[in-house]
Parts: sequence; C-alpha cells; structure tokens
Amino acid sequence: MPEQEVNRHIQRIFSCVSGNRGNEGQQIEAPIVTSWERSLQHYGIDPSEPNPVQVLTAAELREYTRPIERFLRIAKAGVQFLHRQVADLGYSTLLCDAHGVTVDWRGDERFSRQWKDAGLYLGAVWNEHQEGTCGVGTALIEQTALTVHKGDHFRAKNANLTCSCAPIIGPSGKTMGLIDVSALHSPDSKESQHLALQLVMQSARMIESAYFLNQYEDQWVLKLNFERELAEVSSECLVAIDGEGRILAADRIACRTLGHEVPGGNLVGRFVREVFDLNFEKLLDVYSNSSMVLPIRTQATGLQLFACLRSPQAISVKPVGRVEPVAPPRRQVPLAGQPLTLDYLAGDDRKLQDSVERIKRVMNKPIPILLNGETGTGKEMFAQAIHHASRRADKPFVAVNCAAIPESLIESELFGYKDGAFTGARSKGMRGKILQSDGGTLFLDEIGDMPASLQPRLLRVLAEREVTPLGGETAIPVDLHVICATHRNILDMVASGAFREDLYYRLNGIAFELPSLRERSDLERLINDVLLIEAGNSVESVVIDDAAMRVMTDFCWPGNIRQLRNALRYALAVCDNGVITCADLPVDITVTGSTDPAAASLTASRRQPVAQLPEEPVRPPAASVVDEAVAGLNAMEQAERQVILEALQKYKWQVSKAVKEVGISRATMYRKMDKYAIVPPNKR
Repeated sequence: MPEQEVNRHIQRIFSCVSGNRGNEGQQIEAPIVTSWERSLQHYGIDPSEPNPVQVLTAAELREYTRPIERFLRIAKAGVQFLHRQVADLGYSTLLCDAHGVTVDWRGDERFSRQWKDAGLYLGAVWNEHQEGTCGVGTALIEQTALTVHKGDHFRAKNANLTCSCAPIIGPSGKTMGLIDVSALHSPDSKESQHLALQLVMQSARMIESAYFLNQYEDQWVLKLNFERELAEVSSECLVAIDGEGRILAADRIACRTLGHEVPGGNLVGRFVREVFDLNFEKLLDVYSNSSMVLPIRTQATGLQLFACLRSPQAISVKPVGRVEPVAPPRRQVPLAGQPLTLDYLAGDDRKLQDSVERIKRVMNKPIPILLNGETGTGKEMFAQAIHHASRRADKPFVAVNCAAIPESLIESELFGYKDGAFTGARSKGMRGKILQSDGGTLFLDEIGDMPASLQPRLLRVLAEREVTPLGGETAIPVDLHVICATHRNILDMVASGAFREDLYYRLNGIAFELPSLRERSDLERLINDVLLIEAGNSVESVVIDDAAMRVMTDFCWPGNIRQLRNALRYALAVCDNGVITCADLPVDITVTGSTDPAAASLTASRRQPVAQLPEEPVRPPAASVVDEAVAGLNAMEQAERQVILEALQKYKWQVSKAVKEVGISRATMYRKMDKYAIVPPNKR
C-alpha cells in the first residue's frame, strides 16, 4: 500500500476511535469500530507496523492440533465442502482453532507464495492481540459471523484482504474454532462479500451439527426443523436424549430457540415431555413403526416444529415392534477412544458416588481440585472425566507428570520460553504446558514431586492468572482450571518444609480421596467393567467363573486399577472358550491371597522362581516382538491395528497417503505403529 494510502488509513482509524467519524465513519459497523478501539487502546498496536503475520513451525502447530484431532477430522469435510464452492472465485479457505491458529487450509497452490506472504496459510496466527482488527481474531472475540473487508483491517498491510468468518460452537456452548474464506483481491464494496459470508455461516453450522451428532452417537438425537418438507434432509435444532427421555444436550440453535420455553432457560436435565407436547415413549413408537416426520409443539408457547429421531449406534429397529438392543443386555461400556464419565468411574461405590456429586458441583467453578490416592487408582482418568464433564470440554486437557520430567527441564516445559532464553533453546521459543492449556484444564500429576524452586512461580500463575515464559518480559494472561493429583501426604511435606504451605492451600480448593481397589465396595462389578473395556465390547462375551472371581475379590491389588487391567489383559489372551478360570490368572494373583498389602509384599518376596517351560524353537526377534504386541491387544485395538496395516500396505508404506485413508495425523500414525509393533519392510 502506498505511503499516502497508509496515512489516510491510519487517520481514518484515529478519527473514528476519537469520536470524529464524519460521513464515512458513520458507515463503519459498530463491531469494527469497537475492535479498532481495542487494537489501539488495549493492545497498543501500531497500524503502520509492517511485520508479517506469525506462522508457526510444524512442531509448534502439532502442539495445537494434537488436542483437537477429533474436531479436525470432523471439520475437514466442512472445509472441503466450502472450498469447492469458492475456489474458482479466488478465495482460500481457513479452519482456525479457538486461539486463531490456522489448523487447516485450502487454496490454489499456484499462488502459494502470495498466500503465505499475506498470512493466509497453514500455521498462521490471526488473533486480535497481534494483528488488531482482522476477520478471524475479531469474529472470535465478538462471537459472531462477520466480514472484515479491506480498510476494516487495523493494520495497513492487511487492508487489501477481505475475510468472511463464522465461529464454530460446540455442544457445551464453547467455541471450538472458526471457518473463514479470504481473498487477496476483491471489489471495494463490502456488499460484494454477502454471499461469501452466508456460505461460511452455512458451513460452520454443518460442522457444528456433524460434531454434535458424533459427540452423541450413542444417544437418541431429536432433529427439529420449522418446515415439514425439510425435516428429513436438514435440521435447524439438535437435541440429545438418553434412554429415559431426559435431555442431555442441545446445540446453540436449540438453546436459543427453545430456551425460553422452560423456567431458567436451561433445557439440559429436563424430560422431553416438559418441553414438548408428547412423551419419549410416543416418539419411540412412531420411530419404530415408520420414518415419518412428526409434528410437535412446545408446551409453553405452542411453537410448532417437525421432528425426526436418530437412533443410537448400538440400537437397531425391527420393521414392526419395539426398539430392542442388538446384543443381550449388559452394562454399556464406552467405546475405544471415548473418555470415561464420572458416573461410570464411580460405579456402585457409595463413597465414590458422593465424591462425584460434589465434584459436579465445583467443576465449573474457579476452584482447584486435588485428587489423593495410591498409585494406579486412576487419578488421571478422573481428571479427564472432570474435564470432559465441565464447560471446558471443548478446550485442551494438558497433563504434566511432575515426577517424570527432569528437574532441569520442568521449568521450560511448564512455563515455556522465548527464543534465545538459554543455550539449546528453539529459535522461535516454545509455548509451555500452562499456555497450551489456556481455556481448558491443566492436570498436574504427582504434584508432590514439584521442585521447591518452581513452587513460587506456580503459585504466582495461580494467584495472578498470568504466566511469563523464560526469557520473556511480558506476562501473558491465562484462563485455566487446575487439577492436581498425588499419592503423597502433602500435609506431611508442608510440615517438613518440602512443600510450600501457601501453594498447598492454593491447590487444595477441594480435595477428594480416590479409594484403593481393596477399599471399593463394588469390586466385583468393577472387575467386570474393566473386563468389558479390555475385551473392547467384543461380540464374543467373556465371563469369569466363580472361583476366579473369588480369588480376584480376595486379592489386595497393590497396583490397583493398573494391575487389574494388566491381569485381565493376560487372562483374556490365554483363556479358552470365553471363560476365565483360576488357571488363566497371573501367578502373582493366585499365589498371593492375602488382603493385607504388607503381607502380600512379604509373600511376593519369598516366592520361589516358577519352573521353566519346555523350550520352544527360537523365532526371529522381529516376529517375537510383533506376536507379543498383538497378544496384548483387545479386540478393538486388534481391529485398529489391522486397519492401519492394510492402509500402509495399500499405499506401499507411504505414511502421508495412509494417514489420509485412516483419518489421523502423521504423529498419531507413528505412535500407533510403535504401539502395535508395525514395522516398515525397510526397517526389519
């Protein structure tokens, strides 16, 4: 942009912000003027500054994409759909996360240099704090779809761009990301972008609906429309319902449309009959006998809607008759990859159920949670369940094991660092775990092992809600929920001076004790639940006979859940005819029958070596490793291994092509290959 135009652009911004809009200023939309004020007065950005848009390295970008892989997989189809419609008009299509980082991109590769120079490319960071008024950053702050056209941009260097954006809102009401179409050149009239904005809003809505349906694939979903003719092909509102007819979730359109129909405006937790003029049983009757669209009205105002019902994945419907489960009735087990819920983890143990009820009351409050429990009691699983049940479910869950990171590295891991902060630092610095968890949950496992030298810095972060990276001078605001876990007695450490008292009380907003396995009142049910999870919801049922169950319920389980899972994996691998007997249990469980941990430890120390098995022919090491890896997998993992292996073989071990077939990232593919002992031919 010529210097004269730059000066005119800057003068226009200063005039509007100071209140001297004039005729031209009256035409500028209020969100743009408000954003200019933020950019100038709060962020202190110089609109003439020519610095390019920040673009993350591939490694830095992975830190953003890894926690949202599921969202990226679902949103990918929406990005492709939108880009097919606008590509010939000279637009690029961007998918950004909730921080304004571009995590997916589509554009004409012939102009990749121009796209990169403009910052319209993968890894570009478009937030208001850095770029001032811009499509992505301003739409995320305003939480609304909008177009930032040419001179609406705060920085003069961006004033040739046009960007139309729409936020993507998750089932919990939190922003998951944003979709955008941008062009390097366009007509001067902002009205020329009206159709582009409508297409972006439509695509954002499609992604929201796809994510909602995926999130509640195991539940009934009521799909509502205001037009009968469109009810079967599209939905204005989505409402998830459990098997008793209670509303579990509603998308943002349903909340906005139906919220005023109930006292308090909250649909979640209410029965269908409280909102609409029919009960859930009638819905099932209609659904099981036909696929007709059902006209329904709201109870409060009589608003008419037209409904279709989508069944859970695990349910089939007979041509005539009631809805019946596919498999014989048994406790529903979460699918592989799905987080376990708090209620599922509590089981039938009354004390744990009481703790879960208290957790639910505080998990959305700014109250740190401290989980106490022996090693292996599932503290991280509980932390993940708290996160997924909270309003932060769509944001990152970042776990840090304070005992597993060397003391020399834990400071940079937690707080991050600027470029040049120390010898060996990355040239562009690194975002620490605290910043990575911004908006979400930071889980500090084994907090009792936090080095004393770092405890004051962590206390400062918790007290002031801001973090200063190593080598940095400016504190960065951070919004996070902290969950800590330990197997140590922190109060004893406070008394001995090994742990700061003020940090302890800052972390211990509320404490929960996770019982050991031997203390669980529902141990038999818990064993069966873990068995079902390890079996991977296999169609072939596996049972534990009475004698083996008695041995397992009498055992002390010093390793708790972790030891139980390993024992059941072993038993599943060696049992015959779908029945686990005493002979199928690991020897340390059948030999040690005491329920006293000290006695168990003593018995184990005195145990004689097991007689050697007859020698078998020695196989090549590679085959042995593969056999061991496969033997330890449950049915779900074996199926996943087979899918990955077939994709790699199909594309002649080209990982870049295989990941597109499977629908995972390269980093995840390499982790899965290592987990399942899948070795390329050239490395055997």
